[in-house]
Amino acid sequence: MRYYEPSEKKLQKCGVLEVDENDLITGMEEKPAVPRSNWCCPPFYYYTGDDAQRFGEAIKAGCGTDAPGSFIAWLSRVSPVHAMKMPGSRYDVGNLESYELIKRNYKGIIK
Repeated sequence: MRYYEPSEKKLQKCGVLEVDENDLITGMEEKPAVPRSNWCCPPFYYYTGDDAQRFGEAIKAGCGTDAPGSFIAWLSRVSPVHAMKMPGSRYDVGNLESYELIKRNYKGIIK
């Protein structure tokens, strides 16, 4: 998934995607100093069975193991990976301050 993030400061703390007109990932970078787009990639991934079988291959190829986005970044270089635009908004519980803010502001799912 991906969502539009206007804040460069926030983009520098997450995975940033480059996508084409068909939602195909053409580039991904974790925590870039200079983001190449405003498409942020929250850690919501859907792997096919074939994709999941490639974890070992990715690690042998130098894929990092400390962030789930590292696998997607690697996979998008060796296989087509798409990132659909996320509907609605999202909350990032990255620290106690953001957690407290969300507790005060989140009203649940409103239909």
